[in-house]
Amino acid sequence: MKKNVFSLKKKDTFLKKYAIIFSLILIFSFSCFIYITNASSQVKVPIILYHNITTDPNLNGNPLLNISPTNYQAHMQALKDNGFNTISFADYYNYVKNGTPLPDNPIIITFDDGYQSVYDYAYPTLKNLGMQATSFVITSRMGAVEGVDGVTYPHFTWAQAREMDQSKVVDIESHSDTHVNMSNTVDTDTLQVELRKSKYLIEQNLNKDCMVFAFPYGGKTDYAEKLGLAAGYQLMCKVGDQGSNSAGTNLTELQRITIHGDETPDQLLQTITKNLQ
Repeated sequence: MKKNVFSLKKKDTFLKKYAIIFSLILIFSFSCFIYITNASSQVKVPIILYHNITTDPNLNGNPLLNISPTNYQAHMQALKDNGFNTISFADYYNYVKNGTPLPDNPIIITFDDGYQSVYDYAYPTLKNLGMQATSFVITSRMGAVEGVDGVTYPHFTWAQAREMDQSKVVDIESHSDTHVNMSNTVDTDTLQVELRKSKYLIEQNLNKDCMVFAFPYGGKTDYAEKLGLAAGYQLMCKVGDQGSNSAGTNLTELQRITIHGDETPDQLLQTITKNLQ
């Protein structure tokens, strides 16, 4: 009888030790999970926005929309020299949805409207530096010529868009069909055409999935966002000129920062750093 009591006490002691060890393993594992989760959620991705690159020394009087080829190249070189790594929206999406790791200091470079200068200047600069960007195009203006039908600047063609997209240097995505301001009250039929026609034309002409939409003029309504999701867009961009994006950012409200053409490379870096805080 005494032997059985001794055996039971010995077994009870073993079980307690095992329970303590198992609890410590659980606590350690949970702590590691929390650490990894927190580290992942702290990755911040700035999205910067350009429009047109011009050789006009006065930037056509509008540095909000224009930058010189020399300064644009200096901007890109500064990003590269300071350890920024350009990524695509697909990279960002896979990070948020699947936990796919991003490189250190990720950044997304975008252009709006699809100006010819993207093909003439941005594309070769990015290619030479081993960088990438996204160009949001207005599909009704593809190949439009300056001075025709009220067009202020020429726009690159579908053939040029195809070359850039297939190179993986410049991803082509949608900026609507005719650049309607979707922050105002727009009827459903117009919104449907703007969202769906532009997506269809990009997919048909470039043989790809068009997954990203940039709202014209940077604004939107909840209804426009709803129709964008229904049209099949997985990410949508607005413009607020402040902040960055992380795993917790709503994929339909990605924040972009407009870069002015008269900013020096140092000022560009300061702008980005300020918005990463």
